[in-house]
Amino acid sequence: MGTLYYITHPNVRVDPDVPVPQWSLNDQGHRRAVAMVDQPWIRSVKRVISSPETKALETAQLLADATGCAREVRDGTGETDRSATGFVPHDVHEDLANRFFAEPELSANGWERAVDA
Repeated sequence: MGTLYYITHPNVRVDPDVPVPQWSLNDQGHRRAVAMVDQPWIRSVKRVISSPETKALETAQLLADATGCAREVRDGTGETDRSATGFVPHDVHEDLANRFFAEPELSANGWERAVDA
């Protein structure tokens, strides 16, 4: 039986004028993703699947390049839909995220419900 590695993207370039799905890795995030592909477990990776979000595509491409795997893109695997609020400052985002997980049956200010995500 194989092992599944779920890799979340590292640090992103936060830009209130750009939709969240189009945010890319920032310099630190890129360095962290590059450091990831130098880890010994990378040799066991046989398949790379990514959401269509920019930050995920960038991370997955580094992994795919390091392993020789093709990068597969799957619609519907992106982040929780938070478009109802648009960009919010970090502290507001943290409060909404806490509500999202604490009350999965409810929407936090119009966000997709956790039970639906």
